[in-house]
Amino acid sequence: MINGVAETLEGHVTISELLILKQLPINAIAVVVNDEVLPRSRWNHVMCQHDDSICVFSAVAGG
Repeated sequence: MINGVAETLEGHVTISELLILKQLPINAIAVVVNDEVLPRSRWNHVMCQHDDSICVFSAVAGG
């Protein structure tokens, strides 16, 4: 699931690769995988799994 929509991915895909495939602006987003915020430093190392729930949010600066 990506933002509540069922998706099928071909092969083994990292979170970083998924974001590129979905053409998301990787410099301005936050990623939550299975209710856990995933630090940007791990995006290249975490593989998407069959039952993952992935949410992508726009990162907003402010105070």
